[in-house]
Order: sequence, then C-alpha cells, then structure tokens
Amino acid sequence: MTVTHIYENVLEDHVAEYIHMEMKNLSWKYDYKSNVKEVNNHWHILAGHNPKECVDTGFEWLLPLWDAVKVKYNFEDKYGVQDFVRLYMNAHTHGIEPHLHIDDGDFTMIYYPRIDWKGDWGGGTLVDGQLVPYVGNSLVVFDAHLPHMAMSVSRQCYELRTCVVFKCYTKNV
Repeated sequence: MTVTHIYENVLEDHVAEYIHMEMKNLSWKYDYKSNVKEVNNHWHILAGHNPKECVDTGFEWLLPLWDAVKVKYNFEDKYGVQDFVRLYMNAHTHGIEPHLHIDDGDFTMIYYPRIDWKGDWGGGTLVDGQLVPYVGNSLVVFDAHLPHMAMSVSRQCYELRTCVVFKCYTKNV
C-alpha cells in the first residue's frame, strides 16, 4: 500500500508561531546529503533519535509538535506508528539543488514550520511524482520507500526553506 497524506493547519496558531520562531533562531550546519551518491549538500540539524535525546540536545520544543500530530491524526491506528526513531530539521536556500532519494524507515513525516512562506517561492516536496506545495503549519506523511525530494527555492526568495522531519517505523518492526 502506498500512502501520501497531507494535513493542513495541524497546530493551533500560537504553537505554530512558537515553532516558527524557534526555527528562525537555529544555527544550521551545511553538511548533509539526502543521497550519499550525489555531491550536493544541504543544511541540517539532528534533534535526536527519541524524546529523551531531543530534550538532552535542547530541542524539547519540537516534542509538542510530535505529540499533537500523533494524537490528532491517530498515527498508531492509521499508520501503525507509535514513536519516531529520528527527528531532524533540513533547510534549503536558493541555489541548492536537491536530489531524488528514498528514506530508511517505514514512514517519513515532514512538517513545514514557515508560516510566512510565500507560494511563489517554491520549496515544496515532490513525493512519487506528486508535488506537495510548501504551506506553513502543514504536514505531509508518506511511505519512506517512495522517491521524493525537496523542490528548489526561487531566486526571488531570501528566506530559509525549513522543515522538521520525523522518521518512523511501524510498531510491527
């Protein structure tokens, strides 16, 4: 079964604003490859492999996002997912050319935190040939084996295209 679901307005406005502001305060590292066989890097921050690591690394402010969407969208029944196995953030700027790739795990869940993102800046995600536009405070959930990639950011955009990514396995694994 192939799954791609898009959820909009996933968090209450004040929580979405809080995460948006926290994301703007991060110090990014330009060292990550979505496809190790390709040359291009992008900006990346690992928050942790479980909630305790996220607290230990100072990213406890991301845990309410996970808790809210997990309950609101019934991840356990709908996807067989109880917890994440890796939580990280990616970012792209104009000029970074993303690569098509597949992920480890069973499900990838991408949250778009930029509530001020403009549609003509691009920066959505292509999942198995389907364009998911970047819309702030939305979440896309898809089978990790589906080929996907971040879409390029417009040269007219002087902002950082950020996302929060949860890598998940089903509870049967």
